[in-house]
Amino acid sequence: MRMLFVLTLAIAAAAATGCMSDTKTSDVTHTYDCSGPGKGFGDCTAKADAECGANQYAVVSRTGESSAKSATGNSEMKRTMIVSCKH
Repeated sequence: MRMLFVLTLAIAAAAATGCMSDTKTSDVTHTYDCSGPGKGFGDCTAKADAECGANQYAVVSRTGESSAKSATGNSEMKRTMIVSCKH
């Protein structure tokens, strides 16, 4: 019984310190706007790579929606990506 208590306590302590997590992300998020003609999520990815390092971030949110058509008949795609850098 005592051994089970010690083992449970050790596991709880390890979990609390974060050593059981293989990826940590920061609480700070970065929002990138890649809207407009000729742009796409690749532009947001390039901005995240520059800010956090190549592929050193977790994507929190990716949204894309089309706005109403303009007088010329074209609609603009609005894209936003939110990331949290890995540390």
